[in-house]
Amino acid sequence: MMEQLKALNVAIVGGGPGCKAVMDMIFAERLSQLRMKLIGVACTNPKAVGYRYAQEKGVYTTQDYRNLYQLKDLNMIIELTGRDQVVNEIFRTKPDHIRLMGHVAARLFWDVFRIEEKRIVERKRAEEALRKSEQEKKAILNSMSEYVVYHDAEHRMVWVNGVARQVRGLAPEELVGRRCYEVWHDLSKPCPGCPVVKTYETGQPQKAEMTSRDGRVWFVRGYPLWDENNDIAGVVEVTMEITERKRAEEALRESEERYHTVLEASPDPVVAYDMEGKCTYINPAFTRVFGWTSEELLGKELDYVPDENWPERQMIIDKVLAGESFTGVESRRYAKDGSILDVSISAAIHLDRDGIPVGSIHILRDITDHKRLEAQFQQAQKMEAIGTLAGGIAHDFNNLLMGIQGNVSLMLMHIDSTHPHYERLNKIEKQVQSCARLTSQLLGYARMGKYEIKSINLNKLVQETCETFGRTKKEITIHRELEEQLFSIEADQGQIQQVLLNLFINAADAMPGGGDLILKTANTTHNDMKGKLYEPKPGNYVLLTVTDTGIGMDKETVERIFDSFFTTKEMGRGTGLGLASTYGIVKSHGGYIDVESKKGHGTTFSIYLPL
Repeated sequence: MMEQLKALNVAIVGGGPGCKAVMDMIFAERLSQLRMKLIGVACTNPKAVGYRYAQEKGVYTTQDYRNLYQLKDLNMIIELTGRDQVVNEIFRTKPDHIRLMGHVAARLFWDVFRIEEKRIVERKRAEEALRKSEQEKKAILNSMSEYVVYHDAEHRMVWVNGVARQVRGLAPEELVGRRCYEVWHDLSKPCPGCPVVKTYETGQPQKAEMTSRDGRVWFVRGYPLWDENNDIAGVVEVTMEITERKRAEEALRESEERYHTVLEASPDPVVAYDMEGKCTYINPAFTRVFGWTSEELLGKELDYVPDENWPERQMIIDKVLAGESFTGVESRRYAKDGSILDVSISAAIHLDRDGIPVGSIHILRDITDHKRLEAQFQQAQKMEAIGTLAGGIAHDFNNLLMGIQGNVSLMLMHIDSTHPHYERLNKIEKQVQSCARLTSQLLGYARMGKYEIKSINLNKLVQETCETFGRTKKEITIHRELEEQLFSIEADQGQIQQVLLNLFINAADAMPGGGDLILKTANTTHNDMKGKLYEPKPGNYVLLTVTDTGIGMDKETVERIFDSFFTTKEMGRGTGLGLASTYGIVKSHGGYIDVESKKGHGTTFSIYLPL
């Protein structure tokens, strides 16, 4: 065993500030490895700072340095006066076993001490900064909602953050040293496709979506950590559960597919634009009505607006860019063959998943036939031939025909059935009635879009219309199931009444031998209309259903029931305009209409009108 080193006993000559500094250096614990012990201080000035400091510390003091020679086991004198005369005198008079360190050497010793002291301070500051940084990193990692695990080269867990520990309710010491697939998945080997394993194999960051045995979906990422030899020292695994996000993405995908299916099946042309006004989508109805195909239009600006209709176009653009939605703006557009079509335009801004505008969607209804009928009706109003038959010029064409029917019916009442002209007059009455009806429907069809909007109590309107209709159709039993707290709607009362009459007449034609007519009203929301022909806008609606117990319709008839002038033999005397105008009125009010029917089992019309 090596002999233990003895302490080096030293004394200082010179009691100034340097003496105090050297004393502090000797007393400092951080230099204890020098094994120096101060046993005496000599100074001719007893008031010097170092001299008094030595007295406070209990160190032997003297005003004559030669007295230091008498100290037991003195090994070294450190001269700090800086005077050569003192140095020479000490060197001449000291005993041989006592060594002398001059003030130059002492200064060098002091500088080395200061450098070492500064290095120690800097090291401690760096250690403290590192400790603080480690604490901050741990706090950040523990506050993350993602699982963070550090694996060593043997795939054992070295460190696990708080949320990863909580999922199994285990303490850090219960996790460190174990493999993740053993703890979280109860497996004896890594999960297939594990990014941590691939990161070790490739040395590159890896990521993957993985599904656990309980059906949850995880997004797992692996990042390599390198040592000083450029070898993989470990892998950091970051895992986040994305089960709900995947479900939301799947629901969104299904919703987009449903919307696309609706647009593809829509009877009205639909065109979508980006924010620069370039076409991003057209549906088959657009190609059928206007003639252009997707290949001809996608990515291009549509130049199909007549010059005189540019004001409406600019108004549409301004409203859409301002985030407004609107319906029923009449304008005109060119078709591919050069013809001009009258259209009714509805448009709205298109937002992405984050609510940022990315374009607009426009629905264009071809109302060319409607405008032509309206013009023909206006021309018919100028004719006075029927007015003369009624006994005067009629101010209302519809009332005129009703008068004609009344006159003919009155004549039949006064003519015996055996009268030679009775059959002829009876035939005239039927022709005139077929004419109260066509003219009335033409009038309603031609006036679609020209409304006087006001608040309407739909229940009251239903009851009034039922009373009027019931007086003429006594063979039909009317049942009413009306919601007492039904919300009022903003609509044109005459047009909504026309809708009711059209549906009642259609029901009567479907029940020539009589039957039941069931009317219901209710408050509803757009969620109750999911899966219907047209996906509704979010909001609250009033629902009116009209159900008959008549002959019903087959699938082909249901698909065409709202087409203008469409009739069938089973539908009887219909003109094909009643349900077409009904569809137009409901849509122009921002509503939706749906029909369900089965051959031989009656029909139900459902009308949704927005609040």
